[in-house]
Amino acid sequence: QIRVRIIEGRQLSGNNIKPVVKVHVCGQTHRTRIKRGNNPFFDEVTYFEIAHCLYDVCHFVMDITGASGDVCFILGHAVMRKWLLLSDPEDTNSGAKGYMKVSMFVLGTGDEPPV
Repeated sequence: QIRVRIIEGRQLSGNNIKPVVKVHVCGQTHRTRIKRGNNPFFDEVTYFEIAHCLYDVCHFVMDITGASGDVCFILGHAVMRKWLLLSDPEDTNSGAKGYMKVSMFVLGTGDEPPV
């Protein structure tokens, strides 16, 4: 199982935006509730069951209002309360599009989630 906690966004680019976060893992997608503003607070947790795609577990892709961040970590490790830089994958020279604070980790049968 993969657990992803979308905590908050900061300095998201744009005016009068209504950001939503989409997390794609192993062909599954989760969307957060739509928020308002450039510094939204989400605090949403989602779970992905990954029984048949452990090989693909390495990459998480998060899309936020046209920007995206890609996170890769070794199976069994965790990313806890870390800020991710968001950028436009179509224009790598455009600079930062904002930041997203997230936690995510992989749990096997009987594993306890990190605190």
